[in-house]
Amino acid sequence: MAPQDTVLLTGTHESPVAQLLRVARHQARLAQADAMPRLHDALTELDYILEDQIVAIANATVDDRADTESIWID
Repeated sequence: MAPQDTVLLTGTHESPVAQLLRVARHQARLAQADAMPRLHDALTELDYILEDQIVAIANATVDDRADTESIWID
């Protein structure tokens, strides 16, 4: 039986989603090393898509915090 990885997710509801996306991106990058050309291309595209989503979540989090702070300041 192959070894299994265990992932511990912590934080708010949004944080585990970002953590899982980072894990998925890491796994996609690892899989690229031994992949045949078409699969390599698909995994590379997945890597880019996951990065975009990770950045989108981070940006949304920053923007939401800024909005919340401006409400308390106003």
